[in-house]
Amino acid sequence: MTENENMVVNQVPPEEQAQASLGKRIWAGFKERVRKQVVALKRSPQRIPMLVIVICTILWLFWLFTFSRAANALPGLNTLGLLIFVNTMLSILIIPLFLNAFPKRKKANVIFIVLTFIFMAGMIAIDFVYHSQVYDFIYVQQAQSESWLNERPFIAESLTLSIVHLVFVAVSVVSLALMPVYTPLIRKINTSKNIEGNDIQETIDVEDE
Repeated sequence: MTENENMVVNQVPPEEQAQASLGKRIWAGFKERVRKQVVALKRSPQRIPMLVIVICTILWLFWLFTFSRAANALPGLNTLGLLIFVNTMLSILIIPLFLNAFPKRKKANVIFIVLTFIFMAGMIAIDFVYHSQVYDFIYVQQAQSESWLNERPFIAESLTLSIVHLVFVAVSVVSLALMPVYTPLIRKINTSKNIEGNDIQETIDVEDE
């Protein structure tokens, strides 16, 4: 094969080269972002339960209007307003409480961790009591008609949401309780990156974790 033929065979159009180069840069940037997130997770594995707790708080605040409407539509249950208020306070206060349980670059505070579990247990108990009282009132004690319930769909919706919120809080309890189990597994993930054939291992500071 002549030299000219080699040039024709190996020649790649500039457009294809640019597309291939752009695709490689995008993929490399994505992998680097993922690697940095894993490195951050190695340093702070408490981000997992923190994320679940934040989701629980956001969901509760988003659903608060539905619970309030249901409480107003059931004047015979005077305790519903108090239950909703206490759950709202617990949902908000648990975030700074959790942040104090795992201060940055300091050892975990056992007292605040225990308080976090107590707050989550309180939210689960309130969800359970709310669901039990509302269900018993509208289906057992008062035995409301189907038409009455259809005119107030937010009552049945609040029952469903109380169960969903309870499940999310239970997941946050499990994610926090299992931290000693999955933290070593996360820290075993290889976050080294290869530059020009040399393995560059990023140092993970976990001494104070």
